[in-house]
Amino acid sequence: MKKITKHLLRLGIVLVILFVLIISSWIFFYYRDYSQTDFKLGVNFSKSYAEYLNLNWQQTYLAILDDLKVKNVRLSAPWKEIEPIEDHWVFTDLDWQVAEAAKRNVDVILVLGRRTPHWPECHDPVWIAGLPSEIIVDRQLKMMTKVIDHYKNKKNITVWQVENEPMLDVFGVCPPSDINLLRREVTMVKNLDDRPVLITDSGELSFWAAAANTGDLFGTTMYRVTYNPFMGYAFYHLPPIFYNIKAKLAGKNPSEVFVSELQAEPWAPQGLLDVSLDEQQLSMDGPRLINHVNFAKRTGFAGAYLWGAEWWYWLKEKHEVSEMWETARKIFSNN
Repeated sequence: MKKITKHLLRLGIVLVILFVLIISSWIFFYYRDYSQTDFKLGVNFSKSYAEYLNLNWQQTYLAILDDLKVKNVRLSAPWKEIEPIEDHWVFTDLDWQVAEAAKRNVDVILVLGRRTPHWPECHDPVWIAGLPSEIIVDRQLKMMTKVIDHYKNKKNITVWQVENEPMLDVFGVCPPSDINLLRREVTMVKNLDDRPVLITDSGELSFWAAAANTGDLFGTTMYRVTYNPFMGYAFYHLPPIFYNIKAKLAGKNPSEVFVSELQAEPWAPQGLLDVSLDEQQLSMDGPRLINHVNFAKRTGFAGAYLWGAEWWYWLKEKHEVSEMWETARKIFSNN
């Protein structure tokens, strides 16, 4: 009986020590800081998303540049807006965005391709419906060539992003991923202009291996709170080392990777216009925004582009709630 008691006591001590070691290791890695000296901070901007929020999109864009003093912005060239009718090219709105950024010495990442940010990801013009896939690819490449030729003399466009999360098949209404087509697109863009090409992938839903080494630069999304109709809200408590090591495993130096979409707005059960402000604050508020930015810095990545600036402005203009806008102003002024 005494021997059994001693064995149980020893086992208990070992388990306690093991538990303490596991908790200590978790705390160490969770709070470990890989921050770089320089951290580039910017925002994503979408004309169509601002319009969805019933905002004046030009006023919203200028407020982001002038009031928040943002110096880096990621813009998109959605196919359905650039070529709404076959061979009829419309660059007016995007020209204005690029020009206003240039006036303020704001650097632009321009996303082009069939798949660009915001749902449904593939923003197809209606006229390609029913065309054979090989014809659509030819038209897609023609569209991308047209965009590059139109903007290659704009010096404040510093990076071309080819497609948006092109290897992510579980999200969006798009054809299946095609690494060979992606490589073909990248080669074409590099032949047209010598600026670096960016490829992005999901931070939590992809392994990065294919996407990370296809272009010159690599960007990842980073969403810390999501919503699933079956499980409700999910809070990601991944430590910074998760992203740091993931970059290295994909063959990338973390200091050369940046967050192309850093969550700075709610992930709600429905569209934000159909969700109460109380519900929205469950997944995003001022303190959480600060936490997300600080977390992104601690990964050791080179920078982050915040996703949700249009929503901050919507809160301020439509609901007289300035917390997010003022929090963002402080973040950019201190960066």
